[in-house]
Amino acid sequence: MAANAQKGITGLWVFESTSEVPTGYTLVHSRLNMNEKGKGRYLAYMREEGAALTNLVLHLAWAQPSRVYRAEQSALNLNEGSPGAGGGHAVPFYLAYTTEAEEGDSEIIDIDVIKATDSPEKGWERIPFNLNSSVAGATPLNLTYLRS
Repeated sequence: MAANAQKGITGLWVFESTSEVPTGYTLVHSRLNMNEKGKGRYLAYMREEGAALTNLVLHLAWAQPSRVYRAEQSALNLNEGSPGAGGGHAVPFYLAYTTEAEEGDSEIIDIDVIKATDSPEKGWERIPFNLNSSVAGATPLNLTYLRS
């Protein structure tokens, strides 16, 4: 792991291609496109001074997360341009996060996107939600993260 691996993640950003990831951001290890059937969606993170993320949430457009969650790209549909499993467009999903900890939470120090059929590395937690659950013919993917 990098020397700063124990410093918590302070921000997330989604880019349309891996070549767009600027200095200061780190592309997740897997480099997987979270939206292989539509617009590119590559997850990157940053570590800066300030409060680290403690929780993540994936939500539908019409089910906004509680006020403690936020996202720098709140209007970024992770499934933009993807065909829906039942025809039409895929259900729009969004990513939000919080720095407010609940009892027992610690900061998130690493994050990745993995195939749902893969097991997370030891100590990592999986968000048991398929990022492509509404996308026709797409690889099932999950977000995973590591806490301090």
